[in-house]
Amino acid sequence: MESADTDRLESAPCHVLGQYRAWRWRSDPALAFDLAWISLAHAERPAAHRLLPHGEPSVAVLRRRDRHGDIAAVKLIICGPYREARHYQPAPGEELIALRIKPETAAAAFGVAPRDYEAPDAIEAPAALTEACSQTLAAAHSAAAFDIIRILSAELQHCAGQQVRSNAPEAIAAEWMRRTDGRVRFSAIAAKLEVSERHLRRRFSDHVGCAPKTYARHLQITAAALAAERTANPDWAQIALDAGFHDQPHMINAFREEIGSTPQAFHRERRALSGFCNTEGAQ
Repeated sequence: MESADTDRLESAPCHVLGQYRAWRWRSDPALAFDLAWISLAHAERPAAHRLLPHGEPSVAVLRRRDRHGDIAAVKLIICGPYREARHYQPAPGEELIALRIKPETAAAAFGVAPRDYEAPDAIEAPAALTEACSQTLAAAHSAAAFDIIRILSAELQHCAGQQVRSNAPEAIAAEWMRRTDGRVRFSAIAAKLEVSERHLRRRFSDHVGCAPKTYARHLQITAAALAAERTANPDWAQIALDAGFHDQPHMINAFREEIGSTPQAFHRERRALSGFCNTEGAQ
C-alpha cells in the first residue's frame, strides 16, 4: 500500500484555535489531501464556535467517549464543505481526527462529490470508503491521534489510486487558488493554462462543487481571519490588502455576506474562544 508518511507533515501547526490544531501536508499534487487536523473537545464544557465557510470536505474519524473517558464509539464521517458559516457544538470529550481532501478529486477518488455533503451536520462516509478505511477504524479504538492520521493517510491515498489527476485543468486551477489564498484572477489562470475561461469555469464548478468566484471568496475570508488571529490588535487595512480585497470596506462586506459578522466582531469571537479553551485545558 502506498503510504503518505506523517514525516511529510509540517512539524509546526499552521493553525491553532482552542481545541483545534491543523498541520499542512508538504505540497504534493499527487496527494488527495492537503491538511491534517484534530479537534478535541473539553470533557466537561466544550465551547461552541463558528466555522468559516470553505469548499473542502474532510474525511474524519469521530471518536466519542463514555463518562469514564473510555472510547465508546468510532465512525468515519465527512465534514463539509460548508458554503455558509455555521456553529459547531461538540459533545463533551468528542474527538475528530481528519484529513482535508482536495475537492476537485473528491468524487473520483472517494465517491464524495462536494455538492452532496453540504448539509449543516457531518454525514456518515460512503460505505465503500468506510470499508477502504477499515484499518483506520480498527486502530481508532485505542491508537493515538497521529497514528490514526498515519494509517488514514495511507488508506486514503491507496483508495485514490490513479484517480488523482493533478494535471487536469480544474485541479491545477484549484491548487493555484489555494496556494495564493484566492488572490489570483481566474481569467489569469485560464490564460496561463491556455484554455477557454468559460470551459475552465464549467469544469471547475462540476468538480469542485461551486463557482470559482465563491471558492476564491472563501479562501480570501479564511486568509484574512487567520491573519487577524495572530494578534490582539490587527491592522485591518493591511489584512484586507494582503488577503486580496480591494479595500477594507470590501472585506467588511464580504464578511457580513458570508459569515454574518464584521471582521472585528468575528475576531473578538475567535479570541474569546481561544482564551476559554486554553483556560479550560483543552489539548
